[in-house]
Formats: sequence, structure tokens, C-alpha cells
Amino acid sequence: MAAIAFSKDPGKGWVVAGWVMRQILDDVMSQHSHDSEMAAAFALAKQTSGISVYALEPEFAARITNVIKETVTGILSGRIRSAIHQQPYGDARTVEQYLEALRELLRAIPRA
Repeated sequence: MAAIAFSKDPGKGWVVAGWVMRQILDDVMSQHSHDSEMAAAFALAKQTSGISVYALEPEFAARITNVIKETVTGILSGRIRSAIHQQPYGDARTVEQYLEALRELLRAIPRA
């Protein structure tokens, strides 16, 4: 299991299978490949199975939250194509599981 936590409240985090978290972090980075600070944070998140966004420096936390939301929204709308389609396990069932997890992630992201 892996998690993205936007607050200290454990009921407001996003907890999913590790591959789901790694995939969204990869999808975000595909849209923001120039951001080395984010790449480093996401690499650590993949190693530790999670990221506590709320514990990051506020400006960085806001940036990460915004790009995750933008990427998730783009994938769900069809504007961004997720790399899950290129994965060996990216069959229709897995893609649908991923999309459902992204809908849950969108609900977990705090409103500004």
C-alpha cells in the first residue's frame, strides 16, 4: 500500500496499491519533467510508499498539490494520456481501476 497525505487527518489521505501511486507520480512528472525538486520528492515517495504533502514547505506543498490535481483532471478528461496504457499490465480492467483511484484522489485533494 502507498499513500498521499494532504493533511494530518488520517481519514483525509489517499491510500492505494503501490503501483497506483507510482503511476500517478510518473504521470505528473511526464507533465513537469523540468522540476527537479518535485522529481526528488517523488523518487523518495516511491521508495517510502508515500508522501506527506502537508509536511512539506508550504509553497512546495501547494505546487505539488496543484500539479497533481491538474494531471488527474487532465487524465480523467482525456486531455492527458496516462502512461498506464504503455504498461504490460495496462489492460482495460487495470486502466479502469486506475481511473477510479484517480477519482478518489481528486476527492482527497483539499479545496483551496
